[in-house]
Amino acid sequence: MSPNSNRSYDYSPVHRVVEVCAIISLGVIIAAMGHEVVTSLLGAHAGHGWWLLAGSALLGYLVADFVSGFVHFLADTFGHEKLFFLGPAFIRPFREHHVDPRAITRHDFIETNGNNCIICIPTALTVYALLPAQTELWAAFALAFTAWFMVGIFMTNQFHKWAHLEEIPGWIARLQAWGLILSPEHHDVHHTPPFDRYYCITTGWMNPVLQRLRFFSTLEATLRFVFRSPKPPLPTPPRRPELTRTGPAAL
Repeated sequence: MSPNSNRSYDYSPVHRVVEVCAIISLGVIIAAMGHEVVTSLLGAHAGHGWWLLAGSALLGYLVADFVSGFVHFLADTFGHEKLFFLGPAFIRPFREHHVDPRAITRHDFIETNGNNCIICIPTALTVYALLPAQTELWAAFALAFTAWFMVGIFMTNQFHKWAHLEEIPGWIARLQAWGLILSPEHHDVHHTPPFDRYYCITTGWMNPVLQRLRFFSTLEATLRFVFRSPKPPLPTPPRRPELTRTGPAAL
């Protein structure tokens, strides 16, 4: 970014506008999904609300965590920063994050979350348009799941950013300590050599399970064998300073 620029970001203003529109649009779509689900639970599917909302929320959060890890794994492991469209917008931020883990904390809300909203909108619109949530119980569950899943994906980079803050506000620290969002201690495992574990960055709930199953190491070995792609070395990130929490942090 030019020293004389007043912009808080260092990428295309056009992409910035797209990010803003995507954040607003995804918020509207999620709200419309929620309205559709609530309407169905007050009407045709009355009496199913407690398990449908709780089950869809838990499943949506778990799947969002898994998807965050899968995308993170692909961006860290395959492709290059000049790959058409995906390289500059998605691969480069993950690669640069290993060189400067604190960089994400210098991004504002739009830069942090805009790209996730862009990739979510086509799926969210398709599901909202096609599922008959007003008449079918399975469709109401699927729509509720999709809404919670989209909320999880939307907040993934925000949770990731909070896990890298040098000074963590007390209310965020509580959520991290309760395991509801990604914690610095949990995420530190990913930033420890050889940097090939604990890719999930929404809550991290799926990381121990996937690590025990050797999911990502097996997947990487398989893909590298199939595509004859040798593993390049990753840059060594700087040592992270000790984190401090501000606010009422007696957890």
